[in-house]
Amino acid sequence: MGESRNRDVVARHRRWAVGLALAVPLTLAVSQSWVAHATAPTQSAFTPITPVRALDSRFAPNQGMHLSPTHEVETWQVSGANGIPAGATAIVFNLTVVGTNATTFLRLWPDGTSEPGTSNIDVLPGKTTFTTVVVGLSGAGVIDIANIAGSADIIFDYFGYYAAVIPGGPTGPTGATGPTGPTGPSGGPTGPTGATGPAGATGPVGPTGATGATGPTGASGAIGASGTAGVTGATGATGPTGTGSTGATGATGATGATGSTGPTGPTGPTGATGATGATGATGATGATAYTTIAGVTIAGEHEVFGTGTIGTAATLTGSAVFSGGAGAYVCYGSDTTASLAVIFTYASGSSFTPTSGGAGDGVKFICIGS
Repeated sequence: MGESRNRDVVARHRRWAVGLALAVPLTLAVSQSWVAHATAPTQSAFTPITPVRALDSRFAPNQGMHLSPTHEVETWQVSGANGIPAGATAIVFNLTVVGTNATTFLRLWPDGTSEPGTSNIDVLPGKTTFTTVVVGLSGAGVIDIANIAGSADIIFDYFGYYAAVIPGGPTGPTGATGPTGPTGPSGGPTGPTGATGPAGATGPVGPTGATGATGPTGASGAIGASGTAGVTGATGATGPTGTGSTGATGATGATGATGSTGPTGPTGPTGATGATGATGATGATGATAYTTIAGVTIAGEHEVFGTGTIGTAATLTGSAVFSGGAGAYVCYGSDTTASLAVIFTYASGSSFTPTSGGAGDGVKFICIGS
């Protein structure tokens, strides 16, 4: 946990006066709880931490915090260690007092302020006593501790601290959004298009001017001058074109239901399975590994098992034959008719006769050897 106290840097005071500790038992709630700093009107919020033992004056390295002689005042650095940040305004912890030799009480208060006149905990000699306290911190995060009579050891178990917050308290949670109301139904079918208004009347054509008289034929075959053309009458004005009003557009009709899905087409035939590749040759049978109780592997050992008849020799052939004589293997068996153990008479490495039990009874056996 590490000691934050420094007896040379953080002033150690030996005061012989009476004072007040800012420390009271609490029933702590959540981070909505508030406490005022002991020396300034700074509003603070509680933050819980994983409980940690910050001080035990019975053991190194904090034995210098043993409270003795009577009314010794000690200082303790709180912030900057054991999960308490710099700038914390108060510390919340369990205070335990042990090893007292006199009736006494302890005071705790912010360093740099006057020692108050009330106690945080009252203790009888030889009794272990504890309580929960909240102590305001100095600007440097330090508290003072005084024992009024005799000597005592102290234990601090932190479980939370207070730090300054913006006045006004935290913002409450946002309420749940209400459900959206249902959408109204679509309008009725589209109304019919209005009729087209009648075309405007065409104005009358003006009269054609009179044809001028034909001039006389000139002498000596000369062509007489053409008469002047009559003036063309003015074109009558075009009558206005009448456009009928457009009928109101009807609401869109509801969409019809989706038609059912058509049947699934037939599955095509499965393709032919390709030919199976040739199987490779079977490898040679490996030897069975045997190991002694001392962990030594025995090479060349193998085992043979089978069935036979009591009193009839069993002959081993091929790789079942043991390399030596009768002493190269050992067999174990049982009479399958009478449920008895069977004794074997060995002839060679390739022959043995099951004995004992009932003659002619069936037998099963297993042999192990080299």
